[in-house]
Amino acid sequence: MPPERPVRALSVVVPAYNEGDNLAGAVSTILEAGRILDEIEVLLVNDGSADHTGAVADRLAGEHPNVTAIHHPRNLGFAAAYHSGLTRATLPYFTFLPGDNEVAPESVRAIFDAIGQADLVVPYHGTPWRRAWHRRILTAVSVGEINLLFGWRMRYFQGPTVYSTDLARRLPVTTGQFFFVTEMLVHALRAGYSYVQVPLTHQERAYGRSKAVAVSNIINAEKTIFHLWWNIRVQGYRAVPRVGSSAALELREGVQL
Repeated sequence: MPPERPVRALSVVVPAYNEGDNLAGAVSTILEAGRILDEIEVLLVNDGSADHTGAVADRLAGEHPNVTAIHHPRNLGFAAAYHSGLTRATLPYFTFLPGDNEVAPESVRAIFDAIGQADLVVPYHGTPWRRAWHRRILTAVSVGEINLLFGWRMRYFQGPTVYSTDLARRLPVTTGQFFFVTEMLVHALRAGYSYVQVPLTHQERAYGRSKAVAVSNIINAEKTIFHLWWNIRVQGYRAVPRVGSSAALELREGVQL
């Protein structure tokens, strides 16, 4: 008799900073893709926006019972928005999707559909040529560095990885900038959690421009990669229990609802 599949119930945090014109489209994409799941909740985090993002978030929360609006009084950054959503999450799986609606609907559905196939769902860019050339170069450099330092062959470390909510809450975050996404994934992979990689299609945002690429983010990325290598490979630090231990089994059983 085949084992029962876990209940595919997903909390999605949507960080949004000045995304008033893109947020409704992002939520629509997520809710439509979420029809294939057993349950979905969407946690909109208005990260101190100066435009009408907060009003849009409140309107969407009023229209959809499974959408919640969270407001930061000032801009605290992507990591803070992610963790505001993680703190409020109530379902067994957790991920993020950006409020700029840059992930194509079919890709969001593919990510959701892969839940339960492995411990982690790790998206990667399946259409890199659709991204700006400088973003492709930065991605190639950082992915190459991490794979070389840790002996892996991953395609991408900065995507909206799906974790069990319990595991996501236990993974350490030492940087307040966007590269915390990589930090979490490296620790989970180091602990031996299984994964499935899913290609995602990039689509151009309808309004505004990306805030992901900045000199400060690049410097932070290099510092974070070095600290991960030093702490994990040199000092042998393990942030979460290795898969196979009793503590890790408890984390896995948490999603077998």
